Amino acid sequence: MRKNSIKILLLFAFSLLLASCPGKKTPSQPGGIFTMDETEEAGNQVREANDLLKLIKQRFKDNEDRIQELQAAMKGKNSDTVKKISDQLVTEINAGTEVGEAAINKLRIAQEKNINEDFKEYLRLKIEALEKYVQAFEERRQAAILLRDGYDPKNAAKRDQVIAAFKQREDKFKEIVEDARKISEEANRLARDSLNRKS
Repeated sequence: MRKNSIKILLLFAFSLLLASCPGKKTPSQPGGIFTMDETEEAGNQVREANDLLKLIKQRFKDNEDRIQELQAAMKGKNSDTVKKISDQLVTEINAGTEVGEAAINKLRIAQEKNINEDFKEYLRLKIEALEKYVQAFEERRQAAILLRDGYDPKNAAKRDQVIAAFKQREDKFKEIVEDARKISEEANRLARDSLNRKS
């Protein structure tokens, strides 16, 4: 696991829509991706989603070194510390996932507004990316549960089995995160292209 892997969702969450978030337009401003009747209302939902996503960043900010601590505890075969850190990760991921799902719901509300097709597609891609991140962190949560409930350094066979399952979950986590990153980049390209066409 990488030191900063716990921050992947958080960094994404903090910047999820900031680069392309709609604001109020004046008649002289180009519309780009953000035009039509309910664009302002959709923009309000996007801003509320951003506020929720910032909470995720704050929630995890103080815990960004936990994965590294977990690795050190496993290396030292410190069962109590492994279980304690794993339990903390489960709790934090549960809370972060709830906030992430609330943000997804805000984006879905925005998507249902009377907005142009580029904006709808942008939101669809951002929702898909965020859903992928939530899915990835479910893998991380399950990995932490494995360690919390099954790590036993005194039982070599069980320990190796749990560590192997943990690694498999972590590999899946990284794979899904990469898929999510690509989808988010696609959404950002769509926003830039749309704004360029309308300017």
